[in-house]
Amino acid sequence: MSSPSGRDPGEEGWAVPKRIGYIAASESIHFVAAPLLAGAAITAIGVILADGDKLRWPDAAVFALTVCVTLFVFSIQRSFNARAHLFSAADIDDWFGTANRPSDTVLKQHQHAGFKKWRTSIRGATNSYNLGVVTLGLSACLALAPPEGATFWQAFFRWAASGVAAVSAGAEGISTARIWNSQRSGSP
Repeated sequence: MSSPSGRDPGEEGWAVPKRIGYIAASESIHFVAAPLLAGAAITAIGVILADGDKLRWPDAAVFALTVCVTLFVFSIQRSFNARAHLFSAADIDDWFGTANRPSDTVLKQHQHAGFKKWRTSIRGATNSYNLGVVTLGLSACLALAPPEGATFWQAFFRWAASGVAAVSAGAEGISTARIWNSQRSGSP
């Protein structure tokens, strides 16, 4: 007797992510957002090196931005390597057509193994991206702190801006920690 999905009860289907839109979302952050943010951080490093005398902690900001860039580049590379393991049934049809297509059983075994490798690698890429966002916020916090001798209003607004960046970085850090905790506990 066949199941409601049309497959025999013992037949394994194609591996799919728990959230169908996750693959597209992942590719957006790793191949669009991460390169843009890395480029912006590299530009900020150049600005700070040129005008560091106008900042309270230029060296700490440059260090945090360097860590940030490294995390974003790692995220891009890890995602690129992970993507080599991900394919779908539609990809098989595009590559092989129907005439030269290997058996579904063999293809599904390869796809399941590749999907498992993709999922593990993409978690690392996403964790790196999230930590990059946290360090970007920390970098902004350090760069926005007013220099010694700032006027009252300059110091007020710069400390306020630095505080906003710190709160944002902290919120992202908490969100990232929750994601890591759910991954360790096996939650979806």
